[in-house]
Amino acid sequence: MDRRTFLRTAGLVGIAGASGCSLPFDSSPLPNGSDGNGSGETPELTPTPEPPDTRSGAALTGVYAGGDGLVANLDSYSSWLGQKPAVALVFVDAFGPTSAKRGFVEGALTNVWKAGHVPLISWQPFEPQKNQTSETIEREIANGEYDDQIDEWASLLDSWAHPRGDNTRGRRFYFRPAHEMNGNWFPWSALDATRVEATAAPETDDGDGEDPTAGIPEDYVGMWRQLYKRFSETKLDESNIQWIWSPNADEIGGIRAERYYPGDDYVDWVGLDGFNFGGSQQYSTGQSNWRSPAELFDPMLNRMRELTDKPVALTEFASSSIPSSGNGHDPQQKAQWIDDAFSYVSENDIKMTCWFNVDKTGQDETDWAVFGGSRGTDQASVGGEQYSSYQNYKQALSADKYLAALPDYPPLLTDDEFAGKF
Repeated sequence: MDRRTFLRTAGLVGIAGASGCSLPFDSSPLPNGSDGNGSGETPELTPTPEPPDTRSGAALTGVYAGGDGLVANLDSYSSWLGQKPAVALVFVDAFGPTSAKRGFVEGALTNVWKAGHVPLISWQPFEPQKNQTSETIEREIANGEYDDQIDEWASLLDSWAHPRGDNTRGRRFYFRPAHEMNGNWFPWSALDATRVEATAAPETDDGDGEDPTAGIPEDYVGMWRQLYKRFSETKLDESNIQWIWSPNADEIGGIRAERYYPGDDYVDWVGLDGFNFGGSQQYSTGQSNWRSPAELFDPMLNRMRELTDKPVALTEFASSSIPSSGNGHDPQQKAQWIDDAFSYVSENDIKMTCWFNVDKTGQDETDWAVFGGSRGTDQASVGGEQYSSYQNYKQALSADKYLAALPDYPPLLTDDEFAGKF
């Protein structure tokens, strides 16, 4: 199963079942006034304290900790780091019954927040049966055919962000719809989604890689703006939601990422996804395929900086430990890549880093994890259990310039930190 297939199948089912414990700073009442203990009493509202000063620094810390056992994974990862990453990436498939949407919001999203992390929702416009998703899903969303489903999402997320109505407790989330649109693996790109069986497969090509039967970049822009419009009809504002437009660092096909850009009025952040495969794949063996962070990100980062001045995040990034030769694993070489990556972040004004902390096998997969994976440079003890780890990753994030969640401030980040203005 390739990495992206794994993410698709770990959508609503894999995430909605996650559970965790409530922390004292989020004492919002449950629906119908219940306090969760059967008393029917609503906890007394505790005023949100005055916000602390916005911290200076290089980047917010973040992680994708997996779908199954999400909160437990986050807890052990945070214990290892000695701090709570500011951002936790979660994936959800967008279209399906109301119960599934509600299950995600009241389950995974709430649990991530109560565990002390700002959720980053990777919102994937898939039908419940992935192979029933249209190759022109972006056009259909743009034309309003999914407005009822989008309005459900907007309403649920608005209510989640404002659990006490106008007396908001500062709940907030990052929203990343239809990511990696400049590849050929998702139906919402303007290329045939070769890695997912979808309906309305393209039949013709005009010579530049674009095919109207697979959608066109203008359809993607229309989809994004339609989403933004529907969400704007709620009370969600920039203190609750930040919109992340997220192309892949490696572009597939002849359609440039810039053509998918919805415009500065509709985007708050640019997120880049990029992975150093080294020699982990048959197509990636060879001296040139172990790529430094600069080799991996510079081409697209430079283009994005010409396109917009929005803050930039590495929304998914990681490295294999298999050198270019493809002969065995070299954790020390991966450790050096980690050091280089965080130097790159601080030198290039990257404002958020979300490490893809999951080891996988198969096509497009390798040992991505820095904690709890199949190998590392060190062993770490957490809760009486031993975990493989990369100690230099922990050391990098312990520097003051990398900003974790604020444990004593209920909104977890200041408004400026949330918006990448630091």
